[in-house]
Amino acid sequence: MRLTQLVFFVILLAIALKSTQAIRPVECEVFDNTTTGTPDSRFRREVGTAYGADALITATEFVLKTFGQSDAGGRGYDFVLLVVESFYAIDTPYAFATTNGSRILMNADYLQTFPGNMKEEFTGIVYFTSGLVWQWTGNGGTPVGLLTGIADYIRLTAGWGYQGWPPRGSGLRWDEGYAITANFLEHCEGLRPGFVSDLNAMMIDSYSDAYFVELLGKPVNILWEYYKFEYATPGPAPALEYGSPEPAPAQTFGY
Repeated sequence: MRLTQLVFFVILLAIALKSTQAIRPVECEVFDNTTTGTPDSRFRREVGTAYGADALITATEFVLKTFGQSDAGGRGYDFVLLVVESFYAIDTPYAFATTNGSRILMNADYLQTFPGNMKEEFTGIVYFTSGLVWQWTGNGGTPVGLLTGIADYIRLTAGWGYQGWPPRGSGLRWDEGYAITANFLEHCEGLRPGFVSDLNAMMIDSYSDAYFVELLGKPVNILWEYYKFEYATPGPAPALEYGSPEPAPAQTFGY
């Protein structure tokens, strides 16, 4: 694989954290590998590596603030790589991205065919995948739906939610994932500010639904029932139109 374009950014993220005023040096790189495979690359034309790197830097800062991570805690990565290129995932035909540790691979084909404002969608995916890079996974024990929900919570609270997302109160289960779970987590955050940060911190070594009881005083299923009652929206969610101790496992995500 020949990487044709590179923007290299090194920054110091001065982040006001919960427990410390820490400075975390994070090296962010963005590769554009669409030139050879896509002559008329929308990523190159509408986004570009300069904007991409700036979005990655800003998203990293936002995630670290949300999770309250510092040099003394969190995953402690000093390098994040984002590569834009075409790929196909057999089990996820509409995959928009895949992550492996601090490496993000964004699907150029998804960006190329996105029907709306692709620059905004690209930015939203950067926030989503940055959440995946820095969150804990309970050593693999956290439900995937909660992981994608936390990542979409990052995207939602950063102001980059997709307009086609299902409305608040949608869904059959709290751990359906993506926007369904993100909206529920936003509700839980309203009950106890700092909830998402604390939940993520508790997942450093393992995961249990009991964490909701410890943080909010009620079982997660009861919290979900209250949430559904508040919005009075029984039934399944509308279909979407589109899609450390150890490094985070490789995961592929798509709608």
